[in-house]
Amino acid sequence: MASFVLYDRDFSREVNQGTLQLENFDHYFLCEGDSWMDRSSPAQLSLPWALANSFRGPQGDRALFINLSQFGHTMRQIGDCLNDVFHQWLTTPLGVRFDALLFSAGGNDFIDAALIPPPGEGILVNVRGRNPNRLRSEDCVDAAAVAAMVAGMDEDFRRLHDAVRASPLHGDIPILLNSYNAPVARDAPAVPGRRAWLAEAYRKNGIPRRLWNEVTERIFIDVKFTVTGWLEEDGREGLFVVPTDAVPLVPADPDATGSSGDWLNEIHPNVSGWEKLADVWQQDLDRVLA
Repeated sequence: MASFVLYDRDFSREVNQGTLQLENFDHYFLCEGDSWMDRSSPAQLSLPWALANSFRGPQGDRALFINLSQFGHTMRQIGDCLNDVFHQWLTTPLGVRFDALLFSAGGNDFIDAALIPPPGEGILVNVRGRNPNRLRSEDCVDAAAVAAMVAGMDEDFRRLHDAVRASPLHGDIPILLNSYNAPVARDAPAVPGRRAWLAEAYRKNGIPRRLWNEVTERIFIDVKFTVTGWLEEDGREGLFVVPTDAVPLVPADPDATGSSGDWLNEIHPNVSGWEKLADVWQQDLDRVLA
């Protein structure tokens, strides 16, 4: 029997139909977060499926991944909506115990804060009207806006962390955190006919194309610092940042509008990318499960 990924909404049906026997698995993981735990596009699934395809564990290689994640979710949404479903999985006796929580959040907070607000009112500076030849990448990112947003994200993560640690059944499980990987801003949306995220945000704020890569790199460095900062709070134990940012994914061609390199679209890996990222997640699971 291979490892298996199951969305929360399908769990009861599988159990009631007798097609899922919990005792048949060696390891159990709860997955929560954004598209990096859900899907790269409507037709392409993400990390849990890649990890399930190659999972190995000290008790055996049959793992069940219960997936609560949702494409587009931000840390703010997750923190604001630590709803009954999440608490049920943490507090309902199932006869099995989760080995870890696999968590991905933060990237969408930065992307939304770049894309959604009017020009100059998010984390990007509206540089229209300025000499494009004299602009630097640091001129394009509003450090104060980033700091204010991160403070809110820290509070949202605190709520999630405290909810896990308050669980009578799974309160001491490791929490593994995604640190993403810097994409290439380009016109490659997840759904045909829609617009990409970063490329659209940069155009809206008048950022010259020659600076797109540098601005993207700055944003994702801030994402990594935000996630690693969650480990630094006093009294927090059992948190691990998976170094996905260091995985040498093949960059996309900035002119490609579809799958390119290890990237399916602008901000999500394709199958080859997920396989590489799953390898580094497996290495961290090896350490926490030992």
